[in-house]
Amino acid sequence: MSAGTTEFDVRPNLFGLERERLREALAPLTGRRFHSDQVFHWMYGRRVADPRAMTDLPAPLRAALDEHFRIAWPKSRVAGRSADGSRKHLLMLEDGLEVEAVHMVHDDRVTFCLSSQVGCALDCAFCLTGTMGLRRQLSAGEIAGQAAALLAEGDVPMERLRIVFMGMGEPLHNYDAVMAAFRILVDERGFALPPRRITLSTAGLVAGIERLAKEDPRPRLAVSLAAPTDAVRLRLMPINRKWPIEALLAACRAFPLGPRERITFEYVLIAGVNDAPGDAEETARRLSGLRAKVNVIPYNEAGLHGFKTPDAAVAARFRDVLLQRGVPASIRWSKGRDIGAACGQLVRTSASA
Repeated sequence: MSAGTTEFDVRPNLFGLERERLREALAPLTGRRFHSDQVFHWMYGRRVADPRAMTDLPAPLRAALDEHFRIAWPKSRVAGRSADGSRKHLLMLEDGLEVEAVHMVHDDRVTFCLSSQVGCALDCAFCLTGTMGLRRQLSAGEIAGQAAALLAEGDVPMERLRIVFMGMGEPLHNYDAVMAAFRILVDERGFALPPRRITLSTAGLVAGIERLAKEDPRPRLAVSLAAPTDAVRLRLMPINRKWPIEALLAACRAFPLGPRERITFEYVLIAGVNDAPGDAEETARRLSGLRAKVNVIPYNEAGLHGFKTPDAAVAARFRDVLLQRGVPASIRWSKGRDIGAACGQLVRTSASA
């Protein structure tokens, strides 16, 4: 919730509405379409929650907006500060549930890792979020609102900002809300982020990938692979039962890419499970012919039995095999490991969550 609202405020919330739906909502208050575009820019471009501060609107309209509507996004507090400069944010939703988002600092950019669900239904064996199960979907306003909340916490130049839908939840399981949030984030009068600076990460929902392929604009695509064989991937990611690796890769081969765009495959490297040179060789074979790059992500330990971080030398060997086989690859040591903010570590265990 933003300033000026309470949990008992029953006025409809405008935050999360795209342009056309906002025009429809405001139609009883104003017959001029450009007024709704102004409100849209105040909400998302300037992230102003008080209609009375929207100074280029007529005073009667500002008063009517304040009377009939509210503008609210999740309230955030910093839940951890990492030695690498990253911050984990806890966001309180209006029904009392909570999600986590991460502000990651790199040399030349800042990345916000946003959640799309409270919990997750996919139950990947190595992911702590999956232990929650799925509590509910987030709305478009709650997703885009995480970006608004994190921007309010510090001075982040928009030209340095990247967004990844890689937090709690499976984005393609909440497709409509995630894509509505995406369109708000890239709208020139919204957050005005270039689409190429937003990435959606999926565990491999083929139907969702096929649907995403038809979007214009659309975010960059990242796919969690985690293993090169169905037998191992099924143990790690139950979704492989419905969409095995070849079905997943067929959808990736059909996915339209820009001139210099590649699909990112995220390979969580787990000691003694999927980190052998033969696993790297098979991964390279599977990805042959795909415009792909691989992020080798050494597992972030989260207290789950049987899953350990591999040695740095093992991660380097895995990457090098991929490179020798012609697959672009790099090692990505996750940010925020020391505060439980790294990949697979986001979870809410409080009674409210």
